Amino acid sequence: MMGMKCGRRRLKADCLHESGEIGLSEVPVGRIEDVAGQSEFAAEIIEHGEFETAWGQSVWPA
Repeated sequence: MMGMKCGRRRLKADCLHESGEIGLSEVPVGRIEDVAGQSEFAAEIIEHGEFETAWGQSVWPA
């Protein structure tokens, strides 16, 4: 599962919900430090409760 901010919207994706804006990786993406080091991504470790809150506030792609 993945979440991403697109402008003012926060999108989420799973194996059944993907779009041109958001989707799941087909290969492992590596360590979080490696992902965070890429300018097109923002990655950080969060607590489970913070993830659940963000996931609940996100919408499925159209």
